[in-house]
Amino acid sequence: MGSMRVLVTPRPFDSKGQEHLQRLRDAGYEVEWNDTGKRYTREDLEDRIGNADALLTGNDPLDQDMLARAKKLMVISKYGVGLDNIDLTCAKEMGISVYKALGANSDAVAEFAVLLMMAAQRQLYQLSQGAKSREALRLVGHEAAGKAIGLVGLGAIGRNVARIARALGMSVLAYDPAVSQANAPEGVMCVTFDNLLASSDVISLHAPLTASTSGLIGADEFAAMKPTAILVNTARAGLVDADALYSALCSGRIAFAAEDIELKERPDATVALDNYLITPHAASFTVEADQKTMAVSVDNIIKGLEQHK
Repeated sequence: MGSMRVLVTPRPFDSKGQEHLQRLRDAGYEVEWNDTGKRYTREDLEDRIGNADALLTGNDPLDQDMLARAKKLMVISKYGVGLDNIDLTCAKEMGISVYKALGANSDAVAEFAVLLMMAAQRQLYQLSQGAKSREALRLVGHEAAGKAIGLVGLGAIGRNVARIARALGMSVLAYDPAVSQANAPEGVMCVTFDNLLASSDVISLHAPLTASTSGLIGADEFAAMKPTAILVNTARAGLVDADALYSALCSGRIAFAAEDIELKERPDATVALDNYLITPHAASFTVEADQKTMAVSVDNIIKGLEQHK
């Protein structure tokens, strides 16, 4: 029996993660990584996954058909924390261990969520565009201090947002079915979802995308928000109903929405709105988060394969 093979698909490993790939080789594993400079296509992955004992993946489509090709696969390590691209039920049935890089990018994403919030409050994009056109548009914004932020999800990212928001002088509300007031961070008040929607000046989403959270924010939820509310989404596009979002922004049902998501998940009509800000799922893209995520992802590969020996 030859040495076990690890397939690494995220592009950053080629240019910035060779020391982490070397750790896999030092542990005795053969390593194949994506050195194409482009995302693997589905066909690229289909050609390679059958030889892999472990897969370090980004957002590759690991559905039932893809996993059926992975006859040798024992471990999947996610370069990140969202597992919605992986058929977890199928992986479990096949005996594949699935890991995510918990905590590795929580500082980066939390800081970006607050950045989006403040950009919306102060109309930063509009101010900058006006100034670049030599127009002195001194738009009147809002301060964070004294406002209430409602966090949907109190995992590592949500807790970091809470810490920063408190430092800005905000009151912090949170809804997370897995967190009670007894184990909530200091200064965070756990409330019902309905209470959070009605009471928050800013609503920031930090929940995973699952069958139960898909479309979590829809027409009824927008109707329950303050008309001055700002929605921030650095989690997944699927948490927010696209049609309801467009309608809420067009009608002034809420004041503003800022999302860090895959661009293809919002129509051009929404992207063009003046009270909508979108960035291309880049919240976790910092030098520090890259290195931490690579390190944890590789740790999970080594740990997982050791457990399967």
